[in-house]
Amino acid sequence: MSSKQPRSPEFDEKARETLLALFAKFIGDPGVRSRRVGRAVTPEEQQKVEAVLATLREEDEGGSAASRALDELRKAGAVRRTWEEDYKPRMTQIIYHARHDGGATPAQIAAELGVGESYVYRVLRENVSYLYRLDVRDGAPGPGWQWFENGQRVAPVNEPELLADDVLNEYLAAYPEHADPVGEPRLRVLLWVEEDQPDDKAVRTVLWPDPEGQ
Repeated sequence: MSSKQPRSPEFDEKARETLLALFAKFIGDPGVRSRRVGRAVTPEEQQKVEAVLATLREEDEGGSAASRALDELRKAGAVRRTWEEDYKPRMTQIIYHARHDGGATPAQIAAELGVGESYVYRVLRENVSYLYRLDVRDGAPGPGWQWFENGQRVAPVNEPELLADDVLNEYLAAYPEHADPVGEPRLRVLLWVEEDQPDDKAVRTVLWPDPEGQ
């Protein structure tokens, strides 16, 4: 919604003429005339006209200020929601890739994001890029463990299970019919920090359902 524009001087002048004409017709002396035909008004009438115009200007300016304030609030809310929904959850990944793929220095990253260098260093120190593979057991391709997808994501060095949980939850949200947490493990996520490693060299293998949790 666009903000209201303040009244122009031309508007004030037309309003003044109209008000003077009304004074002439209803409360003025019979000799009073509007500007269009030559007017003669008393100082008291002129003061009343100016007071009405001042009130109109204050109301108009107040409305414009309120409209601008609400517009600013809406814009700030949209920016905030974009940050919360699109960027905040990926901040670790953004920083990590900016450093390792983009070649940006911690100082450059900090300046661009408006954060302290110590925060950037901490993110880089505490996270690593994992390679992962999601397998489905007895799926459509056939019996046994079958490849479903693979990818690469940033996760805490000491908590790779968080990445595995995200991958599993995304799969189960897309395939709720497979979400029965009872029975033999039907999903597994394997994680590596180096490429081209065999399954037995995975730094973590997460099964779902977890056989030890049943």
